[in-house]
Amino acid sequence: MIADKVHRFLECGDYTKGVAKITCENPECKHKYFLPFSCKSWFLCPSCHEKRLLLFSERMNQEILLLLPHRQFVFTIPKMLRPFFRFNQGLFAEISKLISTLISNFYNHVSGERLDSGIIISYQTYGDFLRFNPHWHCIVLEGGVNNEGKFCHLPIKDTAKLCELFRRKVIHLLFKKGLLDEPKANMLLSWKNSGFSVDNSVLILPHDENARENISQYITRHPASLKKIIYEKTKGRVLYHTQYNLYFKENLKLFEASDFIAELTQHIPPKHKHYVRYYGLYSSRGKGKTRAEGRLNHLLPQGFMKAKDPQAVSLIFTDDTPGKKTQRSVWARLIQKVFEVDPLSCPHCGYEMAIKSFIFDHAELERIVAWIGHTQKPPPIKKLLKIG
Repeated sequence: MIADKVHRFLECGDYTKGVAKITCENPECKHKYFLPFSCKSWFLCPSCHEKRLLLFSERMNQEILLLLPHRQFVFTIPKMLRPFFRFNQGLFAEISKLISTLISNFYNHVSGERLDSGIIISYQTYGDFLRFNPHWHCIVLEGGVNNEGKFCHLPIKDTAKLCELFRRKVIHLLFKKGLLDEPKANMLLSWKNSGFSVDNSVLILPHDENARENISQYITRHPASLKKIIYEKTKGRVLYHTQYNLYFKENLKLFEASDFIAELTQHIPPKHKHYVRYYGLYSSRGKGKTRAEGRLNHLLPQGFMKAKDPQAVSLIFTDDTPGKKTQRSVWARLIQKVFEVDPLSCPHCGYEMAIKSFIFDHAELERIVAWIGHTQKPPPIKKLLKIG
């Protein structure tokens, strides 16, 4: 799985592996260029991950998140429990469900009635300097909708009590699964500084589209930012620069290239594992019920009614057939969104450009490489994401 992704990443943007020929439709211009194929290696290739990130955030803002206040929650666990998640890569889903249940129960208890809320939980395994640090980012509807379609705004202000309940539920779950014995469970419950934490300092307002998209990008970001990495080619080392880290007591770390690759690739999720989970109103069933009942039409984002299953975003770009019309339009729109340049608009005459053919013939590709002057297109530098 990891080896396959690494090999595909090494071929990303390689003109010798195949290209699309894009030509201007103006018969008097005929300007053309060649575009190499991408590797689609999420969590490894920064360029391909960025495309998926933009699609995910756009979908969250336009098709999923209700036009109501949301809040970001971050749940973390102590170092002692982290190895369980390294060696049991399905355990994260049970904690995601546990978090969803905790928040839903709080809303029901405080309101005194059953409320339908919406929660999206993204599991992340990486912290600063790529260390293994499992935690959960949540976009939580700040309240819930009752049977009459009325929204009840219920902000969670006391995160200390929520954190204590989260600690007890996680320890109980691990004890039931046989991962903790009774003495260790009691020891974890007795710690004054538990190592568990819950933060909910980021508020997302209903009509702040930038904040909605930025927070969606943040919770599914790449494990490493290219802006933080400098590669010393002659020494075969990677310099990682970040903000001062209280845990490491430094803001710089030097990796041997092989160690950096090992640290990075440990965060590639197993095949068919979805690290983003949808609950309540944002689940497939919840969205279907919302469409059928029509009670929340005044709170729906523009694309909600026409949207498909929210998990369909994870399937984008998985079809290796490059001739799909939808893939062409998505590719062009993403480039325009990131670089503010329309790749299907001729830079010489302004006419529309179109994909005319896909070239895989080795001899033809060699001529194209000789004409271009290089074999590989480097991945673009990611835009800085500002969290609203």
